Amino acid sequence: MQVEFDEPLGNQVVAATIVDELHRSGVRVATISPGSRSTPLALAIAGHPGIDSRVILDERAAGFFALGAAKASGRPVAVLTTSGTATTELTPAVTEASLSRVPLVILSADRPLELYESGAAQTIDQSVLYGGYLLLRRLIDAGAPGAWKRLRAVVSHATLTSAGLAGNRGPVQLNVSFREPLMRSGTELPEPMPGRDGGAPWYAAVDLADPRAAKQMARSLLEVHRGLLIVGELERDEAVFALSELLAWPTLVDPRSGLARRSRLAITHQDAMARLSELEERLAPELVLYLGRPQASRALSELLARWTGPTGGSVLWRAGDEGKDPEGLARGFLVGPPERLVAALTELELETEMAIEPGYVEAFLGLDAACDAAIASLQAEGDLGIEIEVSRRLVDELGESDLLFSAASMPMRDLEFYAGASDDYPRVLENRGANGIDGTIASFAGAALAHAAARPEGVSVLVLGDLAFVYDATFLKELAKLPGRMLVVVVDNGGGGIFSLLSQKRLTTSETFESLFGTPHGLDLIHLAAAYGMRASLATSAAEVSGAIANLRADGQKTILVVHSGRDANLAAHEILGDRLQESMRKAIAQLL
Repeated sequence: MQVEFDEPLGNQVVAATIVDELHRSGVRVATISPGSRSTPLALAIAGHPGIDSRVILDERAAGFFALGAAKASGRPVAVLTTSGTATTELTPAVTEASLSRVPLVILSADRPLELYESGAAQTIDQSVLYGGYLLLRRLIDAGAPGAWKRLRAVVSHATLTSAGLAGNRGPVQLNVSFREPLMRSGTELPEPMPGRDGGAPWYAAVDLADPRAAKQMARSLLEVHRGLLIVGELERDEAVFALSELLAWPTLVDPRSGLARRSRLAITHQDAMARLSELEERLAPELVLYLGRPQASRALSELLARWTGPTGGSVLWRAGDEGKDPEGLARGFLVGPPERLVAALTELELETEMAIEPGYVEAFLGLDAACDAAIASLQAEGDLGIEIEVSRRLVDELGESDLLFSAASMPMRDLEFYAGASDDYPRVLENRGANGIDGTIASFAGAALAHAAARPEGVSVLVLGDLAFVYDATFLKELAKLPGRMLVVVVDNGGGGIFSLLSQKRLTTSETFESLFGTPHGLDLIHLAAAYGMRASLATSAAEVSGAIANLRADGQKTILVVHSGRDANLAAHEILGDRLQESMRKAIAQLL
């Protein structure tokens, strides 16, 4: 959805779009408290034929009026205030709505960010209002063209969240900043940006706890000829595994997705496959069901956006991550226990002929096999690259009773993109929420102790880069004291290796790159580990990872294994592998399709 940006008409288009999407998402009543900065939204609400708008001078009273309307109707009700202290007057009603679980959508008009802390009139920090009583807060800058792309998704998601998308119902805030001039002269209101056909909301929510809704969704899935499952980190592994088996769709799996990774339909090299133009053109799915948290692959995310965007023909449904949709393109969310969908599919499968196209499934499996063969071939030739080979060996040597904890940087990407599948795959964890490297050793230690209590026969292994290791090195003194069979594998390439694979490497001079992104630490990691009382050794090949795991199983001694690599060599290895994967897949696709 591309929209030309034109201030001040842009303010009015943004306001019209927000109000239109609120209506599509279920809002039928709104209160308006007079003010200047809120003018575009006030005009849009007052001019919408499907919203009953009430002008209430006192914002505190307006909030409680909306609270009563929402409590009685069960629908989200919108409350509009201007900027400044007017927004704070809603605090009592927001607090009550939170504790009573009543759906309210707070529309707080705001001054633009550049006026914060400038002494400008009627300007306060509205991004910190209402304490912890909001289910969700979204900041919308009406003057930012980039924000327009996801505007309907933001509004629809906030309204659904207020109505109980993530469990509880309650208040949400849409804080909308407008720059002057606020509007053009004239009385005619502009049209909102394009939305879903037929006046449908941007997002729909299917409640799987409703047997009829679950059965209807199951029936629609079984009618799909080209279906694709994408599985990220998700707690309900058993249900995901069952969905993969029942639907018989190609299943693009994440290392952290547990049982789904051992599905006969598991696809493990989706990052490489997403870069293949033939896959985008010839294997576009009718429907994608994305379960769990987003995978790390940017190539997959970009392909998904092209498939499901305005020019694509695919439909995307998400489940299992509280309504998160990074691309803003999903048709909606499956809410509730996935076991209900499994039950509905099981019932219908006995009476319904599955529509899935066999050749479609075989094509994905064939491309994945071609990728794995290409990686294995490079490994046999000694050209895979030591960092990628470390990831492959960790998966090969660890089993279902073992824990593999990865830093949320290059090690996890190598695991996710190149490690391959296994019938005896270890449990994989990482600190993925914010994708940071801090606290990695400490988090691993806590996870290892908990894992050992549940699976005493297993071992725990941490794989991380040298910067993540140095960042949390002070915890090594605690790690040395802890019980348990633990191995720490440090891939030492003398700095921030991941940046060599990103645009920073191409767009900066060598000196600037090393200073800002390469950040070589110059430390001897063997001596650093020894200073904290940890046994440490240096590995010159990835094969020594296998020996270290075998020794860990035999003697149970905590060990740090430092694997030396080079950032330029690692970059070259990834480029060679990328070319080989593309070549292998193109040969395979010519035979498969």
